[in-house]
Amino acid sequence: MSEAYRRCRILAEICVQKGITDAVLSPGSRNAPLALALFRHPKIRTRSITDERAAGFFALGLAQELHRPVILTCTSGTAALNYGPAVAEAFYSEVPLVILTADRPPEWIDQRDGQAIHQEDMYASHLRYEAVLPVETRLPDEQWHWNRVINEALNIPLAIRFPAPFI
Repeated sequence: MSEAYRRCRILAEICVQKGITDAVLSPGSRNAPLALALFRHPKIRTRSITDERAAGFFALGLAQELHRPVILTCTSGTAALNYGPAVAEAFYSEVPLVILTADRPPEWIDQRDGQAIHQEDMYASHLRYEAVLPVETRLPDEQWHWNRVINEALNIPLAIRFPAPFI
């Protein structure tokens, strides 16, 4: 089992422990370990939608229907940009989404490498919290930090109260 997949299994389990059990996947090569970990977790219901814009709005509608956060994950680069309209709509509608995007190594950015764009702060004005997970988790302190960042990030959408439904 790869280190990336092992970490993603931990992330999936933390989501389940916090009651986040639905995910919309836009699979790609960079987020494959995460997509597999979510898909294989017995308590997470996944839906796969390859078009990121459609996936974003599907996840938004699902979160509105379920009245709880939904995970939305895609590969790196412009795929993540395609979630933008749904991210903005979720922000202004006060509907919590957990957006998990893959990224290329920082040293690949600005080197004419495909899908290697500046992703940090991409949704900055439409997020309540953004975190970048550490790359290295070999040492116990690094693993602790990785888990702490995930827990902090997941506590934010869980604290949002859904607006009252229109009657």
